[in-house]
Amino acid sequence: MSFWDDLSRKVSQGTRTLSQKSGELFEIAKVKLDIASEKEKINSLYEEIGRTVYEDYRKGNLKEKTVLDKCQLIDEIYYKISRLNRKVVQIKGGSQCRGCGEVVGTSQRYCHVCGRELERPTRIVGDGEDFRVEVMNGSVCGKCGALIQQGSEFCPSCGDKL
Repeated sequence: MSFWDDLSRKVSQGTRTLSQKSGELFEIAKVKLDIASEKEKINSLYEEIGRTVYEDYRKGNLKEKTVLDKCQLIDEIYYKISRLNRKVVQIKGGSQCRGCGEVVGTSQRYCHVCGRELERPTRIVGDGEDFRVEVMNGSVCGKCGALIQQGSEFCPSCGDKL
């Protein structure tokens, strides 16, 4: 392979990678705008709850039903936000800490925010150009070689009973 062919291949590969990463950044920005919009709705509801409670208090007519309805709307919006945050995690290719919800990298063993040990079935370890897989919290299927999480009764790849 000539120098120019090799250079052309590397430039093409770099362009594809750049395009993919910019697409990911765009998707993340879009989801984060959705999250900000949902948080604005929550702040508006907080304000409305406060105004409603205070007005009812001033009139001597505090209605708990009105406040309860607003609180349930806030719960629904928080659920939407948690789904949107999971979408950001998926786009980034990471996972979420089950302790605090922080986005953590695939190579981390502990959360950098709360210190909780992360539940990982495997850890990929680079060894020059070759890679090997270390099984940390599980095993390997004897039939197909798939990685099995600790506590699994069946292989998620081939369905073999463990």
